[in-house]
Amino acid sequence: MSAIELFHEWGSIQSFKVRMCLAELGLPWTSQRVDLSRFENLDAAYLALNPKGLVPALRWNGNVFDESSDINELLDDIASGALLPVTLEERARARSWTRYEDEVVHPAVRPPTFNLILKARVIRLDRGDFAELMARHPLPTRRDAYLAAANAPFDRTAVLASVRTFRTVLERMETALTSTTWLASDNFSLADVAMAAFVDRLDRLAMEGLLTPFPLAAKWATRIRMRSAFAIAQGPDKTRPDPLIDIGLVAGLLAEVLGHNTTTEMEPL
Repeated sequence: MSAIELFHEWGSIQSFKVRMCLAELGLPWTSQRVDLSRFENLDAAYLALNPKGLVPALRWNGNVFDESSDINELLDDIASGALLPVTLEERARARSWTRYEDEVVHPAVRPPTFNLILKARVIRLDRGDFAELMARHPLPTRRDAYLAAANAPFDRTAVLASVRTFRTVLERMETALTSTTWLASDNFSLADVAMAAFVDRLDRLAMEGLLTPFPLAAKWATRIRMRSAFAIAQGPDKTRPDPLIDIGLVAGLLAEVLGHNTTTEMEPL
């Protein structure tokens, strides 16, 4: 079998689901970290590999693949179809979930991740180090946009909108799990791999409390966290929530969305 080379970032939600897929399938792979904090995704060498400048990207058999859900289906084919259901209906459901993660979940995690983690990281940087970092950015327009966003006030409206989307996602998961053991069928599939990345991001953002009103989704999440592939996908830093998270702030945001009058203390996982 040709070697599998994954270009990824440990903190990337889309990279997470590819790493988990590789672990579930037991496929050997070579790690090539792309440090997004240093804009390595915009280096000429990486853009030559993946002109989109995004992670993950996978190189296999002389070809490069740059969409995480497509990558996972390719990996499943390489491993003789271990993670797609057998029936046509269940396969369609699994693919519906992977598209849902790409089109709904992934965009929704960006505002809270940027506002609660990345902005906090920027604030803690030495000004000289930050200036040096910005000087590495090869695209002036995108550099200026990043600077403006990093220095802007906390975007409460955007974060609350994401939390409401997370609630909608969990409602959909709860409904699906009334009929099947896993999201697409009674067997673990690529649907569960994709949405496992969502669980890890909730944990990292200290938003695991959103699962409480959804008992079936909460039990599913517990089973997901217990899988060895989940820990492998997390990589070297398994601290959850992220140390940069303001737990009190997040508790207040969740209380606002959930309609609570008071916040409750949230314990790290």
